[in-house]
This record gives sequence, C-alpha cells and structure tokens, in this order.
Amino acid sequence: MGLFAAMESLDHEEVILHRDAAAGLSVIVAIHSSVRGPALGGTRWHPYASEEEALEDVLRLSSAMTYKSAAANLPFGGGKAAVIGDPAGKTPAQLRAYGRFIDSLNGRYITTTDVGTTTAEIDIVAGETRFVVGTSPERGGSGDTSVLTAATVVQGMRAALRVAFDDESFAGRRVVVVGVGKVGGRVARHLAEQGADLVLSDIRTEAAERLAVEIGAATVGLDHAYTTECDILSPNALGRVLTPASIPALRCRVVCGGANNQLANDPADAALLKERGILYAPDYVINSGGVINVAMEIEGYDTARARQLAEGVYETTLRILRAAEREGISTAEAAARLVRERLAGVGTERAS
Repeated sequence: MGLFAAMESLDHEEVILHRDAAAGLSVIVAIHSSVRGPALGGTRWHPYASEEEALEDVLRLSSAMTYKSAAANLPFGGGKAAVIGDPAGKTPAQLRAYGRFIDSLNGRYITTTDVGTTTAEIDIVAGETRFVVGTSPERGGSGDTSVLTAATVVQGMRAALRVAFDDESFAGRRVVVVGVGKVGGRVARHLAEQGADLVLSDIRTEAAERLAVEIGAATVGLDHAYTTECDILSPNALGRVLTPASIPALRCRVVCGGANNQLANDPADAALLKERGILYAPDYVINSGGVINVAMEIEGYDTARARQLAEGVYETTLRILRAAEREGISTAEAAARLVRERLAGVGTERAS
C-alpha cells in the first residue's frame, strides 16, 4: 500500500517524514485530525523492523488518539510520533534535535511520552519547544500520567460491571490483569483494596510474582492469561490481543484494560466478542486518563479539573455500553458513533 493510500485508509490529514543526519534521527509524525484542535499524542521510540512497520504503527496510534480525545470531550485532535531506533541508545543530542523538529511544526502537533520515552527525556525535548506536555512537575508539567490512566480504567470497569452484572462492586470478582507495569500495577492495587480476587500476568514473570506477594494475588503464565476463567480480563500491555484466533478461547464476561488498540480488527473483532456474550469496554474510552492528564497542562494544570474529567469516563462508558445493548450493536460501533457525533458537532461541543 502506498503512502497516500495508507493515509486514506484511516482518513489522515498529514504525515511528516523527518531525518536529521547529524543527530542520527529518523521520525514519522502522523496527524490524524485537527478538527477539534491541535493533534495531541505521544512519542514512541522503537527499533521498528522496517519503515512500513513504523508507518502502520503511527497511523493506527494517531487515529486512536483522535477517538480518545473526542471520547473524553477534549478540544484536541489525534497525532503520534514514531522515532525509529533503540530507545536504550538515544542521546541528548537526538532528543534536542527531535524537540527542534517538533517546534518546526508550529503547534500542529503537541507531543508527550509514550513507549520508549520517559518524563526526563521529554524534559530535554521541552528545552527546544513549547509544544510538549507531560513534563516533570519541576518544569510545570503534570508528571506521571499512569495515575489518571489507571483511574479511568477503573471507572470503565465499574460501568462494565454495572451493565454485565447490575452490580459495580469489585468484591469477590475474579479479575485477570495482564501487564503489571505502571498502569496495570496501579489498577491491580486498587482492585485488591476493593476485595477483588486477582490473577496477575506479565512477560516479566518476576514483576507479576513480586506484586502478587505484595497484594495477595495469584499469578498465571502469559500463555494462559487470556484463557483463564474470570469475570474481567484486563489487558494492560500489548495491543492487538483480541483477534479471530484468540477471542474463541476467552473465558471472561468483560474485557476492560488500559492497553491501546486491543482489537486487531476494529470493529469486526468487537462483533465477535458480542457474539460470544463478552462485554468489551472500548480501550480508547476507558484509558483516556493519560490524555486528560496532559491536556490539562495546556492552560495550566488543575488537579481537581483533571480528576473531574477522569470521573466522567464512568458515565461515558455507561452511555456507550447501554446504547450498544439497546440497539443490538457492538460496543465498538457505539463508541465510534459517539466520536463521530462529537467530531461533527465540534462547533457547539467543546470540553467544558
């Protein structure tokens, strides 16, 4: 597929290729939509096997950011950056060169951290441009976005439990948490406090075992995590885990986690989940805490306002799940319709 065909497939506005030979920097920035405002999204630094793989990743991720911001009712569009390279080998010179490139886009794209980039590194980028959010509190940023992301995942779980079981209590509910990093770990700790029966899994076996000891949970190998019987399956690591091959083996009532792009084929795989009686909470709706957190930095970070917007994810998720139930459509279709309505009504509906 050619570049323009790839852009057209997901309705992108702009793709920028940038190379800084002196710094050894190769970047792809995808701006999916600027209808509601500047494109906002993270910088993923990854040793992609090919330019085509990097392009596919950045196109998918940037379109998801448009949906995420619209679902959270934020005045931003969606964008993403893919830096092709080993994140462990990045240099301050590369980060500064990257910052100068972001600055050259004049605010069309505002970036933040993502897989392969840290808050400390984004601080270096911010030394070259003001079009950065998610910096450290010392630089006026909001700090770790995983706190609010975990909070919105939990809000989404509550809404899903309300629809699936007519009871949003976690007490006694068996939850399999796949991925116990910053987001998944926080989700697991909160659920443990609420009396959930937890099973943890991670590619880093020792991390899952260490957290399990801390919070009184069980563990399961990653190869069995998605087939363990449970009330809620919570993917919080890799995307594209819900596929025509994996869905028939699931033994859960609800899927609700913080990982991006959980459906390999959206919305087709959501329809497969519906056929199996599995309630899927669309990931870009319930993991929007991170983008809410950094979006609040634009006009000066307000902790209370950020938490208010995060709590609103419960009602948004409930609205989507109820609409899908009422109309006999998949939850992915119901979520996409809400996003389209918000994009179409941009002149009258903004974050308030």
